[in-house]
Amino acid sequence: MTMVVHTPEPAATKPESPDRLRAGSVGAAGITFFVVAAAAPLTCVIAITPLIIGFGAGISAPLIYLLIGAILLLFAVGYVAMSRRLPNPGALYAYIANGLGRTAGVGAAFVSILAYIASLVTLAAFFGYALSGLLETLTGISIPWYGCCLLAIGAAMALGHREISVGAKVLGVLLVAEVAVLLVLAVVVLVQGGARGIDLAPFNPQGLVVAGVGVGLAFAYSSYIGFEQTAIYAEEAKGPHSVKRATFAAIILTSVFYAGITWVIILAFGSDAVVEAAAGSPGTLVFDSASHYLGAAALSVMEVLVVTSSLATVLSFHNATSRYLYALGREQVLPSWLGRAHHRTQSPYRASVLVGIVSAGALGVFALGGVDPYLGVFTWGAAGSAVGFISLQAACSLAVVGYFKRHKQLENAWTALVSPLLAFIGLAGILSLILINFPLLLGVDVGMVAVLVPLSFAVAAVLGVIYGVRLKRAQPAVWASVGGGAQSND
Repeated sequence: MTMVVHTPEPAATKPESPDRLRAGSVGAAGITFFVVAAAAPLTCVIAITPLIIGFGAGISAPLIYLLIGAILLLFAVGYVAMSRRLPNPGALYAYIANGLGRTAGVGAAFVSILAYIASLVTLAAFFGYALSGLLETLTGISIPWYGCCLLAIGAAMALGHREISVGAKVLGVLLVAEVAVLLVLAVVVLVQGGARGIDLAPFNPQGLVVAGVGVGLAFAYSSYIGFEQTAIYAEEAKGPHSVKRATFAAIILTSVFYAGITWVIILAFGSDAVVEAAAGSPGTLVFDSASHYLGAAALSVMEVLVVTSSLATVLSFHNATSRYLYALGREQVLPSWLGRAHHRTQSPYRASVLVGIVSAGALGVFALGGVDPYLGVFTWGAAGSAVGFISLQAACSLAVVGYFKRHKQLENAWTALVSPLLAFIGLAGILSLILINFPLLLGVDVGMVAVLVPLSFAVAAVLGVIYGVRLKRAQPAVWASVGGGAQSND
């Protein structure tokens, strides 16, 4: 197995090496908690599902989730195969470096950093927005959303200093709570038969032939952002199969969960009424169904759980972003001090602190600029992050083909060629739909923002490639370490 950790001694003989994370710290269940929490099931169901129903695929929304899940399962086949060969906290950029060349890998690294930081800032802004509103409702005290954001960033930095298992336990508790309330709603709606009885029309494939299916796919994909984080924890996983199990479990569980809960929401209003209800008031659709079937108390519970759900995503993306910076620091693509792990917990504590400072600073700029935390920071960042992540995943699919073309003896044709190519076609199609419908995804008329947000990722990629070329010429030893020292295709 090709290792990307450059250390002359096995981890067992040097358990507190400053340049590697603690091995055996988290199992498949813990990794699954991280990535499913990153997807924020409750937040996605409340904020995104109504948009798919009202402005996208109508009552075929459950099928949209299953279709996205199928494409991501194809992607996961090659992705987990790469994680076994290259257990690198940099995951996507490392795989692209190994499959498409180191220079392309540096370009991917820049896009990854921007995508993860944008996601973290986005989610922290939503947390601040949700917590500020909840506190004012419950206590009458008005706390600026930015002040609430700092609580989430502080919690993420504190947990980022601890062993990864601590964060997994926290996320596990938060995730179980938000999933439980939606499952209770599902049971009650199904037992009562919904508004018009049990209806299987939402699962009719003919429903996908509608004008808004492209918008629906674009919205639905954003519900899955974060699942690729499984491979980030490969170096800290308890066993060689932990990442594989967590990746497939995360995709399957979220796909079935999203499709099932979306179907329940459709039943709650009736197939003949839910599209109009979702289009008329998307922000309250799920709350209205909970209030009707579970009572007013359920509404208060959901409002609290939306806050904890968004906190879970902040913790998860903070962990992932820290590990990306750590991996780049360890390979000296970024300053080497970022690539030092804590002597006791072996966590990427320096990278964690930097991520917290940058996130707080970015949020401060938005706050000083008077940007709305939901209609501005959240919508811009969420839509932009989708562009960044799906671009990386599409490139990674091609990288899988490139890597195993040079290592044909390692995997079969399905893993090395067929599955990643099918995934690339699917991901490229979704990316095209996202770009075509980008102004609608932003949710407001923002003029040049609709151009500048996706353009920023293209600029990041170009700057990364230029920096990679510079490394190759000026620091060949550093350039050779990008992605773990794989043979370059350049």
